[in-house]
Amino acid sequence: MDRRTFLKAAGAGAVLAGTGIGWAQAGIRPLPLIPLTDLTGDIESRIPLRLAPAMHDFGNGTASATFGIDSSYLGPVLRVRQGQTLPFDVINGIGDVTTLHWHGLHIPGAVDGGPHQEIEPGQTWSPDVPIVQHASMNWFHSHTHGKTAEQTYKGLAGVMLVEDDASLSADLPSTYGVDDFTLVLQDKMFDDAGHMSYAITGEIFEDGFMGDTLLVNGAIAPVAQSVPSGLVRLRILNACNAQFLTLSMATGPLTVIASDGGFLASAVETGSLLMSPGERYEVLVDMSKSASNSLVVGLEAGEGLFDILSGFFGNGSNVTALTLTRNSDQGFTGSIPDALSSLAPPDPSEATVTRSFELQMDTGADLAALAAAWGNICGGGAMAINGRPMNMERIDEEVRKGDTEIWRISVDDQLHPFHIHGCSFRILSQSGADAPAYAQGWKDMVHVEDGWSEVLVRFGHDAPADAPYMYHCHILEHEDCGMMGQFTVT
Repeated sequence: MDRRTFLKAAGAGAVLAGTGIGWAQAGIRPLPLIPLTDLTGDIESRIPLRLAPAMHDFGNGTASATFGIDSSYLGPVLRVRQGQTLPFDVINGIGDVTTLHWHGLHIPGAVDGGPHQEIEPGQTWSPDVPIVQHASMNWFHSHTHGKTAEQTYKGLAGVMLVEDDASLSADLPSTYGVDDFTLVLQDKMFDDAGHMSYAITGEIFEDGFMGDTLLVNGAIAPVAQSVPSGLVRLRILNACNAQFLTLSMATGPLTVIASDGGFLASAVETGSLLMSPGERYEVLVDMSKSASNSLVVGLEAGEGLFDILSGFFGNGSNVTALTLTRNSDQGFTGSIPDALSSLAPPDPSEATVTRSFELQMDTGADLAALAAAWGNICGGGAMAINGRPMNMERIDEEVRKGDTEIWRISVDDQLHPFHIHGCSFRILSQSGADAPAYAQGWKDMVHVEDGWSEVLVRFGHDAPADAPYMYHCHILEHEDCGMMGQFTVT
C-alpha cells in the first residue's frame, strides 16, 4: 500500500470510528418532488431566480446551512421549449460573488454563465437565454472561478428540461410527479452533530470531495414513491462534486432512452450504467411487470474512499436510492418505442482540425505559485491542462465557428470527466475503446482514464475573448484547482 492509499485508508477508518458508513434517516421517506416551473407557454415578464442562504434538513433531524435557488436547497426544475428566449433575472443574495452556468445549453458565450459572468453580492445578472437545441435534460450550477465546488455542494444547482415538438408528441410518460420524475443524485458528508460539512485538504483536492451519504433530491436515501402501473420515466442527474455513480435496477435491466444531449436512436438495455459528475441519463421502468422495483446506486471513485470500504466490507457502497411501488391506478399504457430519434453514426472524416488535451494532476511545485496568483484554489499545489493551470486572462484555444473538430483527451492519473461548454458532441472513443451503447448519442460529458477519449464536435455560437467558453474536468475541486482552460469561437 503506497502512502496515498494508506492515508485514504486511515481516513476511511476515521469515518467508520465516527459516524459509521454514512448518515441514515428515520425510516424511508417519500421522494421529495423538486418544484416544477413550466415556462413552455408565453413569457410576459422576466423570470427571477433568487440565490440565497438557507437552512435545510436532509432527513436526519438537523438543519444544515445551505444555499438554494428559490428554495432552501437546490433550484427548481425549469421546463422550457425549443425556440424560446428566456429572460432571466439571477439575483445574488448569498453574500459572495457567484455565477450561474447553463450546463448543456447551446448558447453564446456572453450568456453561458461561466466564470466571466460574475454576479457581485446583492446584484442581478439578466441574461436573455435562447433555447435552440432539441429536447434534452440540462442543468444549471455555480461556476465561480475557485469557488465552484463549495457553492455547488451547498446547493446552487437546478435542472432545465428542454422540450421540442418531437418530445411533446412522443409516446412517453410525461406527467410530472406521477409517471415522470427528475432525480438529482449527490453525495454528502455530515459531522457528528448531523450538519452537512465541506472541508478540503490536499488529499481531498487530489480525488475531489467524496461524501459517505447518498442524497436524492436533497433527502438522505433511501426514498420511496408510489407510481401507477405502466412505464415510469426517471430523468437522472449526477450532481456530485467528484463521485462516479453506477446505476442499476434491483430487478431487470436499465432501459436508457436519452443521454446528456437528447434521445438515443433507440432504447438501450444495460445491466448497469456509469455516470460521471455532471452527466444526465433518462431511463424507463416498466411497473406493469412487478409490484416493486428499486434504483440501486453504487458509489465509485477509482482509488477513493468507497473502494476502500468495499474492499473491507464487501458490497457496502451499494445504496438503494429509490424504491418504486405500484399502486392501483392505471398509468401510462404505451410501450417502449422502437425508435426515439434520427441519429446517424458520427463521421470523423468531417473533421478539419484535431486538438489534444492532457489533464494533469502532477504539475510540480513550480506552477503552484502561478496557479494561486491566477485564482486557482488548490491547497498549495496546482493542476493543469497541457501544462497550464487556468488563467482567466489567457485564451488557450481559438475555434472557428462551424468547423467540425476532433478533441482528444488524455490524463496522467486517475479517472476524470471532461466537459465542453456551448455544445453537444459525439463520442468516437472513450478511454481508448468504444463508448457503451447508452453513451453513443449526443453528449457534453466524456470520461477518460486510459488511452485517449475522442469526441467529434462543432460550435454554432460566438464566444469572444471577453466571454469565452470553458473546457474542464468536472470533478469540481479539480476545476477549482486549475484543471480548466478557455477558448473562443469566432
